[in-house]
Amino acid sequence: MNRLRQIHLYLGCVFAPLLGFFAVSGLWQNYQLHNPWLRLTNHPRLQQKLAELSTLHTGARLKMGHPDTLSSPAVKLFVDTMALSLLLTMVLGVVMAFRFGHARIATGCLVAGVVIPLGLIALAIR
Repeated sequence: MNRLRQIHLYLGCVFAPLLGFFAVSGLWQNYQLHNPWLRLTNHPRLQQKLAELSTLHTGARLKMGHPDTLSSPAVKLFVDTMALSLLLTMVLGVVMAFRFGHARIATGCLVAGVVIPLGLIALAIR
């Protein structure tokens, strides 16, 4: 189990910066802060930079402005590796929660992590 903790720890350290970027870029995309038509600021260069950085998150080409994505085959491979490592570290984290924590609390947290989003989705589609 000590080996699993080490794997969890070091994979988290390797991919934490990119996961943080994806979380932040997901937030600004969720609120459409990267769209040039949404004038939240008097800084069009800032919005253009957010739009360019968004291409790393989405892998999509920009419809306006800069024609290329910042992504590349190497970036896509690193992101794929990050995604698979994230899945592995999540599984390791759940295993450790059951192994070193309280099984009832871990079960309740897992159930809440499924039920809450499904409930919010059900409310949104009504």
